[in-house]
Amino acid sequence: MPITATGAAVPDRLSAIRAELRQILRDDRARLAGERTRARGEINRRIHEVSSMLDPAYPYASQAGQDAVVDRLLGQKRGGTFVDIGGYDGVTGSNTLFFEQWRGWTGVLVEPVAAQLAKARNRRRCPCLGVAVGATEGEAGFLEISEGYTQMSGLADSYDPALLARVRADPRHRESLRNVPVRPLAAILDEAGIPHPDFVSLDIEGGEEAALAAFPFDRHRVAFWAIENNAGGPGIARIMRATGHDLVEFCGPDEIWRLRGL
Repeated sequence: MPITATGAAVPDRLSAIRAELRQILRDDRARLAGERTRARGEINRRIHEVSSMLDPAYPYASQAGQDAVVDRLLGQKRGGTFVDIGGYDGVTGSNTLFFEQWRGWTGVLVEPVAAQLAKARNRRRCPCLGVAVGATEGEAGFLEISEGYTQMSGLADSYDPALLARVRADPRHRESLRNVPVRPLAAILDEAGIPHPDFVSLDIEGGEEAALAAFPFDRHRVAFWAIENNAGGPGIARIMRATGHDLVEFCGPDEIWRLRGL
């Protein structure tokens, strides 16, 4: 059967697209080498996305390369431990799925939205807890985003106002307010039997600073943190530096912090 001109053009177009993606990857890696600001977060996100497009076997699952960065900084450590706060469905954009599946890590995932918690329990090996993380033990109002940006539910009192305005501007948006049990991060570590995790992913839509301010860093040594900071404010940095951590990378809106002297 003769090959038509249209048919012949398809592999040529695909080759051109792959070549363009490889060039984007080279350019972004070069930019990253000279960048020292929060702009690194967007560059790392793009490197992560393009890498997954070019390689079907690319194993990292996070939204912006958080797992790839931590894996590299930990020297591809096997058998480590993680705590995933705000883990959603356990798979989509997960910062910890890679470590569980590819490095044999164990840990715990926390997700207060019942529908997403059920998915996580079905997909992940680690225990999945249906609570929110906050500064104190108790119960609090929780904004559950059921349509639109469904990965961005969070405690109502600590939700970042500017971020919430952007979330509500989505025409698909639908939310409900309900009470959920709240636990401090340290209590979750104690219950899970993970006093000194290798990696904590903290993504709670503006509640990160309050949770960290209440965290007993002297009692729980965490090697690496991925902390979402959508607003880019200095409060998280003040807490982390004062408690012996160094900022080592940005991935999307997340800051990657490493325990000093690790």
